[in-house]
Amino acid sequence: MKQHTKGLSDQFLLPQWVLDRIMSANFRLTTYIVNALAVTRTLAPLFDAEHEDIARLRDDHETSSLIFGVPFLAFLPTLSSPEDWKSYIDGRTPTTSVGTLAKSMPTLTPVQHMQLEQANRAYLTALYDVLNMSLLAAPILGMSVELAEYLRSVPQHKIDLAIAERRIPLFKWRLPNRIFWFEAVAGRLTADTVAHYIMDSSPIRSDRLPHSGPWGNFHLSRFVRMAYCEGFIRMRCRAKSVAALFDTTPEKMRELYLQIHGESSPSGQQPASAVWYLESASRRVQSTALLWLFRSALAEAATIPEAFICAMDVCRRLFGDAFMPAERAFHLTRSMSTDEDLAIRSCRSCGTPYLASNTAPKIELANSFQCPCCSGALSSPNSPLHRKQRGRPRKELASSRRAPLLIDDVRLSSDRLSMADPHP
Repeated sequence: MKQHTKGLSDQFLLPQWVLDRIMSANFRLTTYIVNALAVTRTLAPLFDAEHEDIARLRDDHETSSLIFGVPFLAFLPTLSSPEDWKSYIDGRTPTTSVGTLAKSMPTLTPVQHMQLEQANRAYLTALYDVLNMSLLAAPILGMSVELAEYLRSVPQHKIDLAIAERRIPLFKWRLPNRIFWFEAVAGRLTADTVAHYIMDSSPIRSDRLPHSGPWGNFHLSRFVRMAYCEGFIRMRCRAKSVAALFDTTPEKMRELYLQIHGESSPSGQQPASAVWYLESASRRVQSTALLWLFRSALAEAATIPEAFICAMDVCRRLFGDAFMPAERAFHLTRSMSTDEDLAIRSCRSCGTPYLASNTAPKIELANSFQCPCCSGALSSPNSPLHRKQRGRPRKELASSRRAPLLIDDVRLSSDRLSMADPHP
């Protein structure tokens, strides 16, 4: 059984060392952009960030830890299509994107060229670490599924050669929304708002992704079936639900649940309410993020069990203990393929696809639907976060926003800041 667990974790869950690489790359590239913009302000349009904004974020320990600690790279590729990357790698006639970047590059000194090359290599290393280790690489890296598939087919050394010859930035800031910067300065960011801006900036839209197929009647070998059962139970899905899904005995799943968690599987009725996922702004954001990641994994040709386990893993790392119970997540992803009580609709203001009601007593129409962020529900002055901040002295708030980043706290010593960090 332990062999099943190890194989499942290696294939479907994000290893801790990959999470460390993501966080390290977030800090390294941010530090590079701050230093580069301090000397050459004309680089700001290429990085999609202003020096004051990115420097303030870097020096705000609490906010930067929140943003850089999530399992998502805080930077997007400047080259967004396989054709752009082919042009960059082969050095052939540049596409419009490659040509525009090259023309926009200011004159840099040899030292600045070397620093840009090192930053590009740091980005490329993090990119390939995620591409090779996760079915959710595309949303984590902020690229299309097609681009992720193409880059997996290209040996890393070929891009390394191109980096040495063609000096353009391969990355840019992922969250350029001005409202994001206002909320960051005000100290009002939460995991829910960060999740919104990540989904908003992603080229992968959940309303354009494949829907789930039938849940059940999986044609699986005994080994694969038990691996999936263990994966679902490790996510704390009920033994009865897992037994029904994978056509095994409840007694065997209860024994497995007790073996893994040291306690009996919960009993009671299974979730059946679609309204539950929309009762608060936080629940709507979390439900939408789960479906977005679940469907993204399906687009990468993952099976339904694999997609669910991957999506649950990333959501739990993003939202922490506040994330919905596994049985609720199980019900949501399964019911979206069979029921029509819920639908995915694009926000009329920002265009981000969100989970919406599609049945009485409240049908949320596409032409009038607003997401929790644009409607102000995530920024309500009555939220616990704002009540807590409102009670803090103004000087304390200001000092916390200006607090310098403690390098020891994020374990970014000078030797780890080298751009050639070997794989573990």
